[in-house]
Amino acid sequence: MNLVNPPSLVLNGVEFDFDAGLLHGEHGEDVPLRPQSLAVLKHLVANANRVVTKEELLDAVWPGIAVTENSLSQCISEIRKAIGDEKQSLLKTVARRGYRFVPERQAPGIPHDRYPQVHGTASPDLHETKGRRTLILVSAVLAIVAAVAAFIWRPAFDTEVPTSLSIAVLPFANLSEAEEQAYLANGFADDLTTELARVPGLFVVSRNAARAYRNSGLPPAKIAKELGVRYLLEGSVRRLGDEVRINAHLVDASTVGQIWAERFEGPFSDVFKLQDQVTGQIVAALQLKLVPGKANLAVSGDTDDPEAYQAFRRAIEARRTDTPSGTVDASRYLRQALALDADFGAAAAELAWLHWDADDARRRALGVGWTEIDDELYGNLAIAAGNPSPGYYQLISELLVREHRSDEAVAALQKAIALDPSDSWTYEGLSQALIFNGRPAEGRTFLEAALRVDPGWTEWRHYQAGLAAFGQGRYEEAVAQLEQVDVRSPNPWTKFYGLHVLVAALAHLDRLPEAASALEQLRSVLSERQEGQPNLLIAQQFFVYKRQEDIVRLLDGLRKAGVSDLPAGMEPESAERMNGVDIGNLMIGHELTGRQVLPDVLAYHSVIAADGSVTRTVGEEVVTGRMWVQGDSLCSAYPRKLTGCGAVFRNLSVTPGAPNDYILLSRFKRYEFSVTK
Repeated sequence: MNLVNPPSLVLNGVEFDFDAGLLHGEHGEDVPLRPQSLAVLKHLVANANRVVTKEELLDAVWPGIAVTENSLSQCISEIRKAIGDEKQSLLKTVARRGYRFVPERQAPGIPHDRYPQVHGTASPDLHETKGRRTLILVSAVLAIVAAVAAFIWRPAFDTEVPTSLSIAVLPFANLSEAEEQAYLANGFADDLTTELARVPGLFVVSRNAARAYRNSGLPPAKIAKELGVRYLLEGSVRRLGDEVRINAHLVDASTVGQIWAERFEGPFSDVFKLQDQVTGQIVAALQLKLVPGKANLAVSGDTDDPEAYQAFRRAIEARRTDTPSGTVDASRYLRQALALDADFGAAAAELAWLHWDADDARRRALGVGWTEIDDELYGNLAIAAGNPSPGYYQLISELLVREHRSDEAVAALQKAIALDPSDSWTYEGLSQALIFNGRPAEGRTFLEAALRVDPGWTEWRHYQAGLAAFGQGRYEEAVAQLEQVDVRSPNPWTKFYGLHVLVAALAHLDRLPEAASALEQLRSVLSERQEGQPNLLIAQQFFVYKRQEDIVRLLDGLRKAGVSDLPAGMEPESAERMNGVDIGNLMIGHELTGRQVLPDVLAYHSVIAADGSVTRTVGEEVVTGRMWVQGDSLCSAYPRKLTGCGAVFRNLSVTPGAPNDYILLSRFKRYEFSVTK
């Protein structure tokens, strides 16, 4: 059902006069709503049943005006309050994309009325930990990757329904009397997605992509074409007391025929058995076979405790609210899950993700400081490592890449694919890790895999495609992709990374006026984040390339565009900068003694082995990590810390008797030292 300029529409008892742009309550009274919010509602109604991106809404409502996403979020909140849609059954958030308006069914008999009304949020958490327990033995990683590769080069939106063995698990309806039981229906569909994705020969799109079609009212053939699959699985979950009833049916979208339907009932304590029965019958209906072997909880991070599983699913639902209060609720539920099953790796990984994602508002809501945030992050990762889930491998890979260990990050993400081949986030993470690992062509291949399991370009994906092209020296292609990143986007990281590469690519193409314009935009982004002015130390901190030629390509382009080597005003007086060869000869394999001068004065001592392994002491803090020379900079990486690089200078005004023959200058710190051994 596509509502284009309807004269009026009833939304939860509130009448929306489309032409007049007014809302009227049940008794004809005016329902107040700001003009901007009315304009947002009008655009969404005119594009009903379609995902409308945030960028499209910003352009439609505030043309030519630079506004933040906060303005749009406020309008969405006001609309939901005005029409009584706090549970987002009409105006749905589609994660990382935008919003979908799904009108109420006005009368029975509408085509495809079998799509039931489901209450609750539809916005998935970016880092949701997947799975419950392993139904089958995990196939070899390369076999799974090959199976995905068979699909990724097919266009994302074919004109016909595919004939391949491919499926989407659409959101299950919550038919329980209590709306808060929606977490069970959502979790059931998520878990079926994960378990079916492990079946050899069956391609499964991501839960993120499928969830966008909740209550869409679209014909099965259209949904299948848009998702690039042949089969659709739909169903419902009803819980009454301790009893659970599951209805599921499988549709062949190429014929719009139902090829299997069944009802499953049992006590909640048998919820895992019920899931296995559903999966087994679907596989049988598709004439596939499960991989034989003993189920092994230890390889997927899951639990066999129904109550722990229930607490975990409640936590995921709370995380989807994307609010500080939801973070607090999720933390409580995850701790309950771990109290019930101390080896529940997926719960520990999700709790680690919760702290990794914490911004200042969420940190304050949790009532902890930043040190406690880090302690919780790494403490829960240690628990999750004993029973790793896909979410564990996803987060550990993020940290490994930032510690300049992309080889290990790639290996970790390959394990995540083995556990859940339907998760687009894993493919995006693997794409990034491979590009930084010096394998941009492979990185682009896995970006295509992400697009296959979760169709649709996002700004982050445009950045990744641009980064891959830049890594191959295809600067025109890189610019074309990176120019798709909207500098008005509220996501600072996409702009931060994308603009760095865009400036360098334009400079390599000798399009210097355009590079200067992009550099001004980068300055604005850094200023908003209070990161200072663009300089090459910032680029080296965040672009953690393994190969020298890759980072040199980026730095040469930035330097050609006019980016300074060091932060403004930081270069020491009476000092001579050393080149990379001299830095290596001076420091690698030696012992350094001196002091940290900025931001605090503390004793400094480093012992650097010939292989670059280092033990560094600053004040009372002792850390071990790795040092290496990168171009004419000295770089280092330590656990729980970002990669950092700095410039080394010979001090031309040495203080007699003081260990200050040399100066090491990083973005925020300054050291004076001498080589003592």
